[in-house]
Amino acid sequence: MFLSPPSSLRMKPLRAAILGSLLLVGAPVAAQDGEVSVESLQKQVEDLRKALEESQRELAAERARSSAVAPAETPPAEVPADPAAAAQESESAPTPEPVAEDSTGEQSLEAVVIKRRKVQPIEELKETPKSVSVVTGAELENLGATDVTQVLNRIGNVNFNYGNPRTGSLTLRGITTGSNDQIGPTVGTEIDGVPIAYTPLSNGFPFVDIDSVGVARGPVGTRGGRISNIGRITFKSKKPTFTPEANISVTLGEWDTLKTSAVVGGPVVDGLLAWRGTILREQGDGPWETQFKDLEGRGSYKNVDRTFGRVQLLFTPSENFKANLSVEHQPKGSEWVNGLSQRHPEPTTYRDGTPRSAASIDTAYKKYQRDWFNKDPALWDTTRDYYRYPVYVDNNGAIITSSKGWTLNAELKVPGHTIESITSWRSHWFSAANDEGTPYDVTKSGGYITSYSQRSQELRLTSDKDDKFEYVAGLFFLSSDNDSLGGRTRWGNDAGAYQANNAQYAALNADGAGQAMLRDSLNGAYKYPRAYVKNKEFSIFGETDWHITAPLTLTTGARVSWEKRRTDQENVLDDPGVGANFSKAFGITTNTSTVLDTTAADALAQQYFGSTYASLSAAQQSQLQQAAAVRNGALQQGTLYARKSAKPWEGEVYAGNIALTDKINENLTVYGTVQYGEKGGIAQLNSAGESAPVDKERTTGLEIGFRSSLFNDALTLNADVFINEVKDFQTTVAELDPAATAAYQAANPGLPASETQQYQSLVGNLPKVRIKGVEIDALYKGVKNLTLRLAASYNDARYADDTYLAQPSDIQWGAGTGRSQYYNVKGETLSNAPKFTAILGADYRRPILGNWDFHAAANYKWTSAYYTSNGRPKYNRQDAYGLLDVAFGIGRRDGAFDANIIIRNALDEDYHVEGWSSYTPATPRWAGIVFSSHF
Repeated sequence: MFLSPPSSLRMKPLRAAILGSLLLVGAPVAAQDGEVSVESLQKQVEDLRKALEESQRELAAERARSSAVAPAETPPAEVPADPAAAAQESESAPTPEPVAEDSTGEQSLEAVVIKRRKVQPIEELKETPKSVSVVTGAELENLGATDVTQVLNRIGNVNFNYGNPRTGSLTLRGITTGSNDQIGPTVGTEIDGVPIAYTPLSNGFPFVDIDSVGVARGPVGTRGGRISNIGRITFKSKKPTFTPEANISVTLGEWDTLKTSAVVGGPVVDGLLAWRGTILREQGDGPWETQFKDLEGRGSYKNVDRTFGRVQLLFTPSENFKANLSVEHQPKGSEWVNGLSQRHPEPTTYRDGTPRSAASIDTAYKKYQRDWFNKDPALWDTTRDYYRYPVYVDNNGAIITSSKGWTLNAELKVPGHTIESITSWRSHWFSAANDEGTPYDVTKSGGYITSYSQRSQELRLTSDKDDKFEYVAGLFFLSSDNDSLGGRTRWGNDAGAYQANNAQYAALNADGAGQAMLRDSLNGAYKYPRAYVKNKEFSIFGETDWHITAPLTLTTGARVSWEKRRTDQENVLDDPGVGANFSKAFGITTNTSTVLDTTAADALAQQYFGSTYASLSAAQQSQLQQAAAVRNGALQQGTLYARKSAKPWEGEVYAGNIALTDKINENLTVYGTVQYGEKGGIAQLNSAGESAPVDKERTTGLEIGFRSSLFNDALTLNADVFINEVKDFQTTVAELDPAATAAYQAANPGLPASETQQYQSLVGNLPKVRIKGVEIDALYKGVKNLTLRLAASYNDARYADDTYLAQPSDIQWGAGTGRSQYYNVKGETLSNAPKFTAILGADYRRPILGNWDFHAAANYKWTSAYYTSNGRPKYNRQDAYGLLDVAFGIGRRDGAFDANIIIRNALDEDYHVEGWSSYTPATPRWAGIVFSSHF
């Protein structure tokens, strides 16, 4: 930064030294590397301007008293001639550029160049009494990270588990937050100060123009936001400033990737109103083309289609008040991410080598062997194509998501305090349209449609910094609505031929009339459960820092929330389809031997045989009865019910913490903290429409750690050991579904009970889980131009009490096996909980060619082996793997031009679980180049 006061200002060496001292003791000013926020930069410039004005006044008074002062004998310290290069060196304090001397022996303050050592977020956490990690937006931009997977690959001990925005999940310290519509997030997320109460909203958010991303581990909530039992991930966007700014970035890459982002901002009314506009448009194919011939070239899987815009207004009518309004919108975009499955044959034996029943192996594959599905082998041949392609579908639709919202942050400074208000509304929309994964018309339009919205208000009072006592206190309110169609299915004219068991298929496929019944039995039928979830919460919170002595601080915090959670649900057959008379004539159970409605039975007899039901032969009557059984087995109409309310959950939810921090010296701080948090219960209905309430979850955490600076601040090392105990852990569990089991057994007669059990997915309480481990964050800057980062963790996450879960598929249970349907998982490691993770990052920047910089970055994330389901089944084991992202390029030092080559998964790591009958392949290596410019 250059400060150019009027040329008339001249001062002698003594005055230059005074001004230099003022510059040195003032807040450091960052140079062109952008390591300090623009708001901080502006404040520092204003401080320097005031210092210069004061020096001018003193100089005028001095001249009035004395006509000359001898020059200083000690020359100013030398600094590099190139101020931009100087800005990149690791200096412990800012240093002023030498000033020119005129013919009178005075020196002209034509320019002062300030340089400073880069300060990373990890270095600013010295007195934080908990495990916290932060990465800057600049680090994310270096590697082109804008989605949740790419962003979290740079932060230790947190992970996004692959899936679409609704099915993807977050894991922190070995605990995975669910994506059920009723369950609240155990791992919380916060965007620009607004807590997100529905994880899919943040999963699908485009993280562009980001200032920083931080993770606080352990129960949080006593300083504001929502309670998060195992931790919180915080995303902060860059804010408007009164410095004009314009940035544009264009990415060209493999798979026809075209990504354009632009940021424009600056003053509208200088000193009063500023704005910032952010736009992102990203398109690109996925690495897997649709293999169905009629769709070749029209679609690909894991493609990207996102548009995002945000406009912010900063209003600063006085030094004591400012308000920032942010309005954002992500229109609906279509991305093919569901249905990407590489099928393979199922295991033929159980884990202990016992053979499985031949009739239960690859049942779907065998049904597609029927002649009904192989009439055009050129288009589809089951033997050739079923296991051949990961993407071979004709109507598996795209995932469509959108979001929008606004946030108003207002801050008022009053004597001794700051009052902050955060008001927000956000919405999220999600739609899936799945089929069963073949070109046939079996099912279509499956999956969820979800419409979610939330409104929140937070008021927070924060005291000014004080040597004795500081505090923050506030109020928080949030209301959310979620309307979702879940597990919907529309059947087609091939559904009957697929759903029929072997005996039913043989009887109906024997002649034209029976084949017509197979086509009509389910064709057009549309069934779905629909849930209406409404939650409200109101909280009071506060936290204090008691400075017992200069180095010793006691932190205490508490929070209480009043919550009400309600769920209404219905399970409806929205469209009975063309085969409605089958259910009318013979009822809605799989026992269809009795005519219940002779009018409907006669209508069926007339439609298929041109006669009345009574005059049909026994074989013809049997065909009608079996078609009805096929229909009823699939629709399970006995599970239908009109809208009803689950038992609501109402109650208090508490959080608290107590921590002691001791600043041993300037280079070492130690701390210990005890944290406690709760998560409200759940109102839900099971598949039979019965209330299945869930109790609140309670988490206790103990953490001891230190933060240190070594080797003249070249190495920053933060580490902690922790133990978290979660009682009544809320998670998705599999419970026996009697109706679905009966239907499956009817469709697959003769199979043993252990191979016909069907389960429903519900949220439940598990008695206790315990996580203990170690976390390390380190930053090394001892090599010129190079910064190294390390984030490593060890997690031992286990079921700590008797907990009974369903046996995995490769374990045989039942008579003669000595094993029951459920087993005790006490002592077993939680799913999706790797024991070791490590992230090694490197950033290198070196001046070249006068006004240019060479820059390079790398990020390697290694994850040890883990299981994606309980029971340690071999088919759901994810072996250890590592992902390397690299980037390198050159750019002008003034930011006018930059070219950056990015390679993701540079080692082309192929990692995935094998799965019982299929797996989702890993995304292969991708390379692209980013052209950017800063005006």
